[in-house]
Amino acid sequence: MGMSKCYSLMKCMLIFLNIILLCVGVLALGGVGWAAYTGVGWEGTEEGAGAGARGEAAAARAGLAAAGAWAAALTGGAAAGLAGAATGSGFLLAGSLALQLASGAGAAGAGWWGARRGPALSAALHARLARAITLQYGREPHATALIDTLQTELQCCGTESARDWQGSFWSQQQAALAAPPAPGPGAPGPAPAPEARSDTLDLSVSAPAPYYYVPASCCVAGLDDTECVSARRVALASGGGARLHAAGCARRAEAALRGLLGAPRAAAAALLAAQLLAALLAAAACLAHPPPRYKA
Repeated sequence: MGMSKCYSLMKCMLIFLNIILLCVGVLALGGVGWAAYTGVGWEGTEEGAGAGARGEAAAARAGLAAAGAWAAALTGGAAAGLAGAATGSGFLLAGSLALQLASGAGAAGAGWWGARRGPALSAALHARLARAITLQYGREPHATALIDTLQTELQCCGTESARDWQGSFWSQQQAALAAPPAPGPGAPGPAPAPEARSDTLDLSVSAPAPYYYVPASCCVAGLDDTECVSARRVALASGGGARLHAAGCARRAEAALRGLLGAPRAAAAALLAAQLLAALLAAAACLAHPPPRYKA
């Protein structure tokens, strides 16, 4: 009687854990399928894409394939565990044990890789932000919206500071639009001063200072439109101003990601523990034999 109750409890726990793991696996498979359907990993494969974009696309495809394999192993192991617990099949329970151990090892390996690659991932984040600011902002709508959202929500400007906008495509475009129009054909130019010489450098106060421009999302909260327009025109030698966000977005984004990853890390640890327990229960069910009069 005691062995029967112990086996029944073990079977119920195995079914309960595998139902949870099956739901997680199906959701993960759905997420991977949705990402593949929307074209994740194929953005840099179009003709004319640079080597950096192609490398990022290849890395995204590899990550998507690894996530799909992990989700498939988790789903298959949970389904085999449910069927094995319901039918008492040692073959299905052994298959569930193998798949749970494989998916658990994959998840643990991914966590170890992420911890080891922390500095490299940080450098990749810096490089990705710099590329979006320098080359993509103002050209690609999704990059423009992403940078504006980051700078507004995180109260930052540029990758490290507002100075990162100096050589950007968007800043140069704004400077060209703000420049006075060139005189038409035959129009007389401004008359030079009698004492002006071509071999002297004009360092007078009236000489126009070079400027660069930053987006409106760099302005601090509370400025009206006129104040923000004035603050966005930054002298070339300046790294910003009192009316612009002083912090860089890379460090703010890293801090925000570390805060956001607390709950997912705890959930991943709980999922790994559930997989380990399900694997141990499947192994125990394979080895245990219920009493002859035991009824499921």
